Amino acid sequence: MHDNASYKVPRKDLLQQLDKPTHVLDVGCNDGAVARALKQRYPNVKTWGLEINPEALAHALPLLEQGWSLDLDRIDELKAALNELRFDHIIAGDVLEHTVHFQLITGVLYDHLEPGGRLIISVPNYGHWHTLWVFLTRKWQRNERGIFDKTHRTIIMRGNLKEFLRDCPGGKLALMKRNFRFFETNRYWKLNMAITYALFPLLIIPYVNDFVTMGYVFTITKPAA
Repeated sequence: MHDNASYKVPRKDLLQQLDKPTHVLDVGCNDGAVARALKQRYPNVKTWGLEINPEALAHALPLLEQGWSLDLDRIDELKAALNELRFDHIIAGDVLEHTVHFQLITGVLYDHLEPGGRLIISVPNYGHWHTLWVFLTRKWQRNERGIFDKTHRTIIMRGNLKEFLRDCPGGKLALMKRNFRFFETNRYWKLNMAITYALFPLLIIPYVNDFVTMGYVFTITKPAA
């Protein structure tokens, strides 16, 4: 279970990817921050949630049509919970890296998209330059958040994104956003962002910008019928 404050934010970078949502599933919904933000922006939207922490889910339930507390890696339980539900958008914000069977899970979620529906996913980037620093110090970091979150179970870099398509027949992957940050830390925030902005000319160079990318936001769109 993971209850860090960084998992209780509305994730504007993900919500920007929605297009006139009506039926949305939030995977890893925690206490419902994303659902709350959705309903403020789209009053008629209906939301559902999946969350491993039952205490967090209890706070989200008043905002949801229905919610389930389960481990996503238990594929049969995931399939049973979603049953015949269909969604126009499914959000999985910084959650699939906490699983082992991320491709199977993505495939199940994709199956529950309506034609033309969209999966909106964010994952951390282990290709950030800070990983090299950790290698040189010879001590793996076990943090409460970020790239070195101690609950991560799958390592993902830029070249791994296409692996999410394995069980998504016909799915179209599009990289929508990079979350840039020079240091992989919340300490010295102003200095961190000042250096990041100073490096902006480098952030438009392919390959180089991967080294300062903290995380990727990408979508998988299901073909329209």
